Amino acid sequence: MKPILNKQYDLRGNEIPRLGRTALFSKFIPIGNLRGGPGIRCFITLAVLHYFGGAIYWVQARHGHRLQPLRRLVSKFRH
Repeated sequence: MKPILNKQYDLRGNEIPRLGRTALFSKFIPIGNLRGGPGIRCFITLAVLHYFGGAIYWVQARHGHRLQPLRRLVSKFRH
């Protein structure tokens, strides 16, 4: 049997699918603090940062000064 926890006592593997199942379940049955469950926008943001966060940080650190037009475009759509 594979252990469920790693050395830091964190759950291993399948983080996003496990959170998705819990969020979907909490939409129908209230589970403690997850009574209404997270919204779809929150869940998509979490998934993008989880899978692509390292690459996004690398691009930001390396080419941050060149991304100003992209930031303006994003802020324009955000408001």
